[in-house]
Amino acid sequence: MDYFISDLHFGHEDRVIWDERPFHNAAEMFDVMRAKWNAKVTDDDDVWIIGDFTYYGEQSDDNIIYYAHSLNGRKHLIYGNHDARIEQDKKLQSLFTECVYQKYIETDGRKIFMYHYPLVEWYRRPAGCFLIYGHIHGSRDDGYEFMASHRGDSAFNAGVMINGYVPVTFEELRENNQRFHNDYH
Repeated sequence: MDYFISDLHFGHEDRVIWDERPFHNAAEMFDVMRAKWNAKVTDDDDVWIIGDFTYYGEQSDDNIIYYAHSLNGRKHLIYGNHDARIEQDKKLQSLFTECVYQKYIETDGRKIFMYHYPLVEWYRRPAGCFLIYGHIHGSRDDGYEFMASHRGDSAFNAGVMINGYVPVTFEELRENNQRFHNDYH
């Protein structure tokens, strides 16, 4: 099974506050997310992390190793703007099945392109390819408005806040994005 998630920001205390995440601190955030993740994901599943596994270089190598080893599944990292520490360290990259800047896959009869940032155009979009992105968290700014009004049926935000702080299937991703949009409008 393929699962999608982005903007985990493990270990980032301020992200709990800035995003108004429903946790007391980063340790609780990780504990809850790990429990939800491991209750759903098996070691035979692929989890596509669409960026921001942790937060810049604030986490030690040991913390990043602990986070990665604590989570079930084959973890694929699409680099986000806060993954520089992993991007620069082969040992940390080895925690993931692969680490790339973008990824195209075909799964369950769907074409999917993954990139950390929302895009106006992406690989194979005219051929019915979906975009899965992150970066904007649960924001409803002009970037969200553009994506929702122009690409809402073909581009989906994998941010943890929209998706219940757990990796989700493509269908769950689509439903959660629609619910997020409906709740806003």
